[in-house]
Amino acid sequence: MQRAAHYILAGEPKILADSFARDLAGFTSDQELLDVRNRVLGADGRIDLTKMSTFFALRSRYAEDELEAAIERGIPNYVILGAGLDSFAFRRPELMRKLDVYEVDHPASQAWKCERLVELSLELPPTLHFVPVDFERQTLAEGLSAGGLTRGTVAFFSWLGVTQYLTAEAVLKTLGDIASFAGSGSELVVQFILPPATLNDADHALVESLAARSAEVGEPWLSFFEPGVLEGHLKRMGFRRISHFGPEEAFERYLRGRADGLSLPGHFGFVKVEVA
Repeated sequence: MQRAAHYILAGEPKILADSFARDLAGFTSDQELLDVRNRVLGADGRIDLTKMSTFFALRSRYAEDELEAAIERGIPNYVILGAGLDSFAFRRPELMRKLDVYEVDHPASQAWKCERLVELSLELPPTLHFVPVDFERQTLAEGLSAGGLTRGTVAFFSWLGVTQYLTAEAVLKTLGDIASFAGSGSELVVQFILPPATLNDADHALVESLAARSAEVGEPWLSFFEPGVLEGHLKRMGFRRISHFGPEEAFERYLRGRADGLSLPGHFGFVKVEVA
């Protein structure tokens, strides 16, 4: 919904031009989507919907920009962890010709998406691979191997919008699994939520509101990371070339000078790393 709202409402140029998002989310008109979005997320008035849709578009744009740079360096595989209703495989045919893309998600979520793709008569690119992984029954390495990605293969990984729903221990275990599974030179972009106590009042209130709304639907937020602490964990796992990307860097790269004045919430962080 948020990626679609950005596509519908934001000025040009779009940060992410996702013309597939609305239909993938199950809506048949722009107004239907916007009405549901306003009702579900805007009811208490504490969530700035424009900032949120900007962030959702930007996080995918950032990961895909870093992926393009990785492709130029010769990385031929893209692993999307917690892929959900990601539409990369349909939006970027010019990159799909250079990549094998592995979408990793819970079997039930992935099944719903696949049903939706059939309903929309979207043809699956031959280099798109669905990798259902139930982490209560198998490890990420087992799932990727079963999905056709061999241990030691060089790949670019993205992990967006997921870590807050897992315990810190589960997040770190998954990062360690990537470090041990992926080949040297593989890259990873992971997005996380900053601890509320480190934020200004407005962003602190936003995080509390988002977390409360998520808990109401059975998906509580379980982990937050300070960038420096997360960097220490990543170094101990064997990652190198660690770079951080936060609201200030995002504004400078994507938002400065826009006529529509789009802005971002300040509760998110990204870190990009390389497998050593």
